[in-house]
Amino acid sequence: MPRQSVALIGVDVLSSKGVLRAQTILLEDGRISKIGPGPDVSVPEHVKTLNLPNHTVIPGLVGMHDHTHMPGQTFMGASASRLWLASGVTTVQTAGSADFSSELALTEAIRAGDVAGPRIFPTAPYLTGPDGNGPMAKPKTPDEARQLVRDWSASGATWFKLYRHIQPHIAEAVIDEAHKLGRKVTGHLCSLTFSEAARLGIDSIEHGLISASDFIAEKTTGQCISNRSTLAGLEMDDPRIKLLIDLLVAKQVTLTSTLAIIESHFAHRPQADERSLVLLSETWREQYETRQHRLRQTGGQLPPSVLGKLMAFEVQFSKAGGRLVMGPDPGRHVLPGYGNQRGFELLVEAGFSVHEALEIATANGAEALGIGEKVGRISEGYLADLVILEGDLSADPGVIRNVKLVIKGGELYSPAKLLAGLEGKFGPQ
Repeated sequence: MPRQSVALIGVDVLSSKGVLRAQTILLEDGRISKIGPGPDVSVPEHVKTLNLPNHTVIPGLVGMHDHTHMPGQTFMGASASRLWLASGVTTVQTAGSADFSSELALTEAIRAGDVAGPRIFPTAPYLTGPDGNGPMAKPKTPDEARQLVRDWSASGATWFKLYRHIQPHIAEAVIDEAHKLGRKVTGHLCSLTFSEAARLGIDSIEHGLISASDFIAEKTTGQCISNRSTLAGLEMDDPRIKLLIDLLVAKQVTLTSTLAIIESHFAHRPQADERSLVLLSETWREQYETRQHRLRQTGGQLPPSVLGKLMAFEVQFSKAGGRLVMGPDPGRHVLPGYGNQRGFELLVEAGFSVHEALEIATANGAEALGIGEKVGRISEGYLADLVILEGDLSADPGVIRNVKLVIKGGELYSPAKLLAGLEGKFGPQ
């Protein structure tokens, strides 16, 4: 639907500060021009009015680990862009690209208005070390790493992603060169501890405690080894955890919660819902069934208690003053958009209030991207990036799934129209 002046009448506005009941929100020129109780907001005659009692309005979700690829499908941007938007995600940072040129083309097509989708902050191809995944870039020297950063930045990359086997001297060069160019660096770490990365100046770290190698006694510098046995034995009142969190907060390192994909490792947890399964290709649906059978038989590689520790780490980090953001890390049955919604629900389960979880999923991400003065909040003068949900989100986190209407920059989108034809589109065709 085209951008137009719109008044949302009788809505509940949910923000980090609480709930405002029975509000009118006036949208003009793609921005929020007025918010207030119905009698206090004058709606011009030419403005389209939408009467929406029993609906909650939230800021558009800001996804901070939202790939345009999944294992087995190097680019799913055409489908992902629609599913993100239909799910209420209006901004994403892609946290690693498998098809950089296609991702850049999608970013520009959305910016030009040729394709419906969220605004995208594209991330360059992954950077890893000699023992890392085959298709990824593996610069051998700091100079080579710096050149890649310059080249990809010139092409349009806004972020860079360090992957599990990256070596410290290469990571240092990437971070330094990216910062010189006004770009940012995130990482799915292993060879680097969180402490090492923080001291090198990394901007963000993905996945939380599950990827932290800081507590592995036998680890040597630059070595990537599993931390699974360490996690099982780690207690959350261990003084080393507080020291690590204090360092991350002091160095202003953002932490990305990816609880939606993490949950898929645990047999005792809910897995794919029917919404997601109908979007999987036949091949991926079969792989899902095989994976679920194996998970039920083995119980998974991590004991159930570990999930609680991973959640507790995120709560402790946030309560200590750290900036926590959220993204699903699409993979397995965790899809773009739907995974963002599930991540919100899991933040509430972890112990955050609905208001706190919403700030993590919206304003915190916008601030990490440097657009916190434009999106991520429902405030006069902000871009009209809004999601209208049927029901009371403050009373039921599951209402995050009931998307009635999505507004991005003042343009109205019907979730049903965006979803039409996506059945079976995710995975090998």
